[in-house]
Parts: sequence; C-alpha cells; structure tokens
Amino acid sequence: MAPSRRRNEKLRALLSEARWPQAALARAVNALAAEIDLDLNYDRTAVAHWLSGTQPVPPVPDLIAEAFTRRLGRAVSPAATGLDGEAAGPAAGRLPGFNTPIGTVLTELCGMENDPARRAATRLLPYREAELAQLARATAPVQAPGTPHAAREADDELGAVRLAVRFFSASFDAHGGHRARTALAAYLADDIAPLLREQDDGAPHRGLLVEASRLSFLLARMHQDTAVHGLAQQHFGTALRLADESGDAMARAVVLRGLSAQGLALGHRQSALHAAEAAAAATRRAPDGPARAFLLSQLAVAQAACGRHRSARVSMAGAEDALAKGAGAGTAEPFTTYSSGSLEFQRSEVLRYTGDLSAARTALTNSLARRPGADHRGMALSHAQLAEILVGLGHVEEACAAWNSFLDHHAQLRSGSADQAAGRMRQLLTPFRKLQAANAVLQRAFPVVSPAGPS
Repeated sequence: MAPSRRRNEKLRALLSEARWPQAALARAVNALAAEIDLDLNYDRTAVAHWLSGTQPVPPVPDLIAEAFTRRLGRAVSPAATGLDGEAAGPAAGRLPGFNTPIGTVLTELCGMENDPARRAATRLLPYREAELAQLARATAPVQAPGTPHAAREADDELGAVRLAVRFFSASFDAHGGHRARTALAAYLADDIAPLLREQDDGAPHRGLLVEASRLSFLLARMHQDTAVHGLAQQHFGTALRLADESGDAMARAVVLRGLSAQGLALGHRQSALHAAEAAAAATRRAPDGPARAFLLSQLAVAQAACGRHRSARVSMAGAEDALAKGAGAGTAEPFTTYSSGSLEFQRSEVLRYTGDLSAARTALTNSLARRPGADHRGMALSHAQLAEILVGLGHVEEACAAWNSFLDHHAQLRSGSADQAAGRMRQLLTPFRKLQAANAVLQRAFPVVSPAGPS
C-alpha cells in the first residue's frame, strides 16, 4: 500500500508544543536510536518529510513518540504523533501485557530471543525514561515471610537453578553480554517458566521466584552490555515483578539498583537517583553485609552524578562500613557477595563526578589490584576508565600502558561496553598518534575498533 501523503498536523502540533525546530527533533531521534545501538543520521529534511505525510520505518515512530514523551513530561504514543499506521512495529515484536501471568511473560519475552524475526523486532524497542521513573516510584507489595536459605537449598530443582545462576553470572563476567545470552533466554523460557507454572505457593516456589528474578536480571545486564537498552529495560521489569511476587525485599532492591545503573549510564541522572534511593530504602532494616554495600555504593554514585557530593560521601562511607561489618557473613555466590574491588570502582566513579581525578585514579588502581583475573569484563572496563582518567591528567604514556592491559582483557570478551571503550580509546589517542606508545596501541587496536556486524 502506498504511504499516505496527507499532512501530519498531529506531529506539527507536537513540535509547536515542545517548542522544537525540526532539526531538534531529528537530533533527539538520533540520540534515542543510539540508546538501542541503532545508527541514524536524520536532519531537518527528514522531519519535513514526516510532516508532509511520509511514514518512517520501524522503530522510528516509537522513537519519535519517546522523544516527545521526554520533552513534554507526559506520555505520547505513536498514534499521537500521527505515525501509527502500517509503519508501526510488527506484531511479532509485541510484548506481553502487565496482567499476563509471569510464567507466560517469561515464555513469550524470552522466547523471542530464539526467533530471528521477533528478536530483530524486540531489539529495536526504545528505552523509556518514564518507565524507569515509574518503576522507581512503585510501592512494593506486602512482603511474604522470608524463606530460610537452607530450606531453599534443600529443594533439588531449586539447587539446579542456583547452579545456573552461578554459571551465567560467571559467563557474563568472563566473556561479556554477547555470549550465552540466547542460552539464558532459552533456559528461562523452556525450563524456568514451566517450573513457575507447576509449583504451588510455598517456600520452594518463593525461592524459585528469587532465582528466576536473578536470571532475568542477568539477561537484562547482558542486553545492556550489548547496548540493546530497550529490551534490557523490559527484562529488568520482568526481574522486578518476579522479585515482588517472591516477597524478597533484597531481590527487589537489586533490580532497582540495576535499573539505576542503566539509567545513569544513559544520562538520566535524576531518575537513576530515585531508583537508587528506592533500592536503599527497600532494605533499610536489612543487616549490614555485602548486599547492603552493593546498594549503597550505587546510591553514592547516583548522588554524586546529581551534584549531591556530601550525600555521596555519606553513602559511600555507609557502603564501606556495611562491607566491613559483613566480612565473612556472605557466601561466594552471585548476589550474596560484593568485592572490595567492585566497591573501589564505585568509589572512583563518585570521585570522578566530584572532579577529583587524582583520587579517582588511586581508587581504580586499588580496584584493579583486588579484582580476580577471570573477571575480564570488569578488568577491561576498569583499565579503560583508568586510561581515560590518565589522559585527562596529562599522563598519556601511562594511559597507553593501561590501554594495553585493557586490550589484553578485551581479547577474551564479546562485550558492547568494552567495544565502546575501545572506540573512546581511539578518539582520545588519535591526537597523540605521533607518540610511539600511542601509535603502538592504535596499531594493536585497529582490528578491535573496526566496525563489526550485528550480533
């Protein structure tokens, strides 16, 4: 069917309400596309075509709607932009509704990962800032009685699920988000979802909900690591719903912490702070330990990013105290432990936001000394961050040494975050390419930073 050429007065009215020139809308759409790893280069002429009646291809109508939603501070649908015709997203990528049973949500959302047509559609979902704010504001349901750890472990099926949590967590740390992602999605859809439907309420079921939340959280992190932020946000939402159904306050707080970190990485500082505050508040009465330190360290970073430097220092001190008091209390399991190396990385982020690059450098050096060598993703990103700080301090040759270490770990990874760090490395080093050390790093990195095809 030929596209309609009727003038789009809805879009024109929104532009007027937003007080946006056509070029500003184009820039906003390009920026939103970058959040889902899509390279668009629209300018004002593209907006002029939309105003004249041209229908852009998916997911552009959704991106335009999200751009106006953020600009106007209210929900704007693709229909409200006049761009909701046949060009809207394909039914193959339609997400399950909120009232859908959680087992069905896992089957449908995770099942899309192994269907090429639906996978392509879901990876073009926009990241919605308003959804982050909504999840941060939402009140947790009445808490169910806590399930003793020993009782959970006694269940054979639950023990097997916990083994899967350990495996996928270790895989993410060692190899990045591109690897094992489809395997984890299939496991959630084909194994976990049926278990949730089969089990009745009770201690094993609540324990299974917690572990399912952790697996969904890991899948969200994997998609986040590949810059598929809209789909990552959907999996974070599923993880939060699983945590809420379990009645486990700490499981809920962990997901809110992940949502905060994702939002902060995308520049949504205030919403990220609200999510971090909600995570810390949900576990205010929890005993000190690694999990509490994990939450408070993200709160400190979000506070620093929003200019609340004094509060950030207080929260970081609280994280240090919680980790020290809980030393030996946790187990060497994902989600129950938090390393001093990870805490030092968060400290470096706080210091970087406050402008103290020298102290941030020291914190990163401490972080690297305390990280396990098998954590290739953490080591790579830490070395890259250290190198960027060193360049900012004018120590280019030291930065080159750090980037060489980054490249050592990058070779073990398939990680979008590490690839982005490699791109920043090239940009920062190119002005110094006449220096022997810088030229050597650039020559070594050339295959790394060359454009790669879609994963």
